[in-house]
Amino acid sequence: MKMKYNKWLFMLVAALLALTSCTDEDSPEPTMTAAEAVLGEWFTQVSASGVSDGAAYDAYAVLVTFRDDGHGLLMQYFLKDGQLVNALGSMTDYTVDHDGNVSIVTSEVEVPLGENVRIDINKLTLDMPDYDLHGLTLIHPTDAQQQLIKEWDLIIEEWGGSGNDGSEMASEVTTDGADEPGRARRR
Repeated sequence: MKMKYNKWLFMLVAALLALTSCTDEDSPEPTMTAAEAVLGEWFTQVSASGVSDGAAYDAYAVLVTFRDDGHGLLMQYFLKDGQLVNALGSMTDYTVDHDGNVSIVTSEVEVPLGENVRIDINKLTLDMPDYDLHGLTLIHPTDAQQQLIKEWDLIIEEWGGSGNDGSEMASEVTTDGADEPGRARRR
């Protein structure tokens, strides 16, 4: 009888240990689809020189926003010596396949923005051959980067569609279906 009791007690202790040894870390993470992973804002800033609408730049920043309705925004910021000299914005539509390949096109015109766009864990990669930028890696913006973006957007608002010299700049962005805060602006 004592042996039966010891065997039963051993099995009870083993069962209790098995139950208490599982932690939240042991349970599998919920799987996020590529379409869910792409949502939000993605940012990068790189050294790259060129000319945009007559303004020479030595750095280039990209902010891509993906909303859950398949629409988004691409903002391109051109900087010279740390100062914003030009900005372009495009309302976008996008799709994501189950392998993480992202197709981004400007709304209305359906011109592809970037090539080889792919979402991986916590990063978005793309090529922008029009700017000779390949292998760009975008991540969610930090607080400091969010602050820079806010400052740049205030400058764009101050420009109000005019260049620094007061000349009018043409806009390639449509306002169809966009309210004032949702419109992208271009200088």
